[in-house]
Amino acid sequence: QHTFQAMIWLLLFIIKLSESKEQTIYHGVIAASDTDETEVEKFCVTFDPDWFSSQYAYALTEETAARFEVYGGSSINGCSPITSVIEDKAIIIQDTGHCSVADRAARLNQAGARLIVIARTDGSLNVTDVNISNFTSAPIVLINSNSLVKITQLEGQSETLYLSFYLPQTKFDGNVIVIYAICIFCIVAGSYWSLYPQHMKISEFWTTTPKPPIRLVMHTSEEDQPESKGSICSNVIFGGFIVGIMATMLLLLYFAYKYFVYVFMGLFCVISSTGMYSLLFPCFAEISFFHFRWEILFRGKDRKIFPYKVALWLLCFCVAIVWFANRHVLSIWPLQVGMGICVCLNIIKSVPLPNLKIIAIIMVMLFVYDIFFVFITPYFTKDGMSIMEKVATGASSNKPVFDAPQDYSPSEQIPLSVKIPYLQKCDIKVCAPIYGMIGFGDIVIPGLLTAYCAYFDTLAHPGETKWYYIISCIAYASGLRSRT
Repeated sequence: QHTFQAMIWLLLFIIKLSESKEQTIYHGVIAASDTDETEVEKFCVTFDPDWFSSQYAYALTEETAARFEVYGGSSINGCSPITSVIEDKAIIIQDTGHCSVADRAARLNQAGARLIVIARTDGSLNVTDVNISNFTSAPIVLINSNSLVKITQLEGQSETLYLSFYLPQTKFDGNVIVIYAICIFCIVAGSYWSLYPQHMKISEFWTTTPKPPIRLVMHTSEEDQPESKGSICSNVIFGGFIVGIMATMLLLLYFAYKYFVYVFMGLFCVISSTGMYSLLFPCFAEISFFHFRWEILFRGKDRKIFPYKVALWLLCFCVAIVWFANRHVLSIWPLQVGMGICVCLNIIKSVPLPNLKIIAIIMVMLFVYDIFFVFITPYFTKDGMSIMEKVATGASSNKPVFDAPQDYSPSEQIPLSVKIPYLQKCDIKVCAPIYGMIGFGDIVIPGLLTAYCAYFDTLAHPGETKWYYIISCIAYASGLRSRT
């Protein structure tokens, strides 16, 4: 009863932490077009909905967004009284001067501006006194200095330039289905594959009786005694050791990201190359052309070398090297996804856990591990970001601050997730590439439990339907579906 009450209080604590609100930064798009409505270019903008009148309705597509002619008269910054006629026009001002956004918006609204674009350069931007009561109807958005330069060039090239502001919505994308299928494949195939020895031909899978690894032990004798307290403590210590290693690696990445990120990239390349070799070997072993071998004399003994094995290893490492050299190229994502699948399959196949108690202990500890590093650490970090989020997004990133959008620049990130970009065309991509992703831990950790269920079915019910394995796979698929 006390344990149940403690779990309830822990759940309430987690819910309370997850309710903490932060400032939301909204991204939108302004589209520049000519007089004949020919689109020229799109630009990313940031905005705060509290700056808009409650009567303003967001346009969700470029077709439904109102087009406003860009004011091309004398320079206006909004800090002084406006004498120019800017009624029903879009106006672009820079963050020069010392007046606030509220003062500028009030003057520009009174002059009739319908879209206010503030270009961020090196000036100051005071947004502390901005609230809905300051404005009437004109939306206010921010662009960066590079976008300002491009828009200025377009003004010079076009007789009349028009701007339209809208907030494109990201809809359900096919990448979710692809990620879901990859996860199910890794769980089902990796768990069942772990029952077979390494380096088998494809044809041998149908004739070989599956059997679990030697490290799995089942006590079926009636004389077996219940586990002693010392044995339970050893399981807890083993589970704590595993989770402790994970926590140590996470902290090393947090405090020395720019050094250890390359260590993890190297591990990713090695593990994925090994998994790739294990996947391709059964296929190459079926081809009789590759069966020739070299016999050499080494230390007085005849050694046999199979050239195709050496060539396969080199091929797998070359694939990893190609990924590492082109990791910042956006189009390299299919190769990274393939390598990620090899990593997950290799770990699920090669790391069998000996008993269910250790698996349960590790999963409970990982539950606490996730809560601490995601929900609790933001209260101790300087920038308010959790350690987990900081490491996952790259330590070079900071907590989002309301400002103009930054130009996308690829940064070093640890490749420990299956990351697939949106497959549909979406205008919001002008701000940055949009990805759907799932971490390796969400595949590997459940995969270890599913593999154990397959081990248990093979030992307890040899030759029969593996019901524990099937039910665990269905349970994982159902849980993942509810998450997506």
